[in-house]
Amino acid sequence: MTIDFDSLTALIFMALYAGVVVFLRVKKKKTWTYLFFLTFFYIYLVETVRYTQFPIYLSKYMREAIGQTVWTNMNFIPILTLTYQSLKTSLLNVILFIPFGFGLPFISRFRMKQTIIRSMIFSAMLEALQLIIALAAGFTFRIVDINDIIFNTLGGIIGYILFVGFVRAVHFALVKWRIEQNAVLRYIYERPQVRKSMQV
Repeated sequence: MTIDFDSLTALIFMALYAGVVVFLRVKKKKTWTYLFFLTFFYIYLVETVRYTQFPIYLSKYMREAIGQTVWTNMNFIPILTLTYQSLKTSLLNVILFIPFGFGLPFISRFRMKQTIIRSMIFSAMLEALQLIIALAAGFTFRIVDINDIIFNTLGGIIGYILFVGFVRAVHFALVKWRIEQNAVLRYIYERPQVRKSMQV
């Protein structure tokens, strides 16, 4: 049995997001601009889950073909276990989480430390989910690795630095060239993570 990210799975994620949007708009009075940025971040989260978790193999025939057992292929030793071949995977893990560190400050007031913690938690959740799926299947298609969490978190840090640089560039452009602010530009301009630091 194979569970893939098909149209039904996508529909479930869409229905979940629709409920979130209604709640935030009606109950929390969030602006459409906020929901605009939230939409992009949610799409990123869904794509990350799709990339890291699917397809899910539960067939005993796949177990025999892949042959990786749950515990013997796990790695809890950081950095020291890295090989030349795994550097490519590590780089992909960094790139995978750059949008997380870049996008999260747009929908929250989180600064560097809080963003790092959330990056680590989200990465750990993905690894834990892979472990749960592996235990349910009796074998592992993906290797649960502590290094993934480390490099995912590094990607989150880089993303946050890019976020700060981007907002500062928007500040500079709006002031220097006196660009008229629309709702989106005003939202970016008013991000509290950067405004406070620029006023010091």
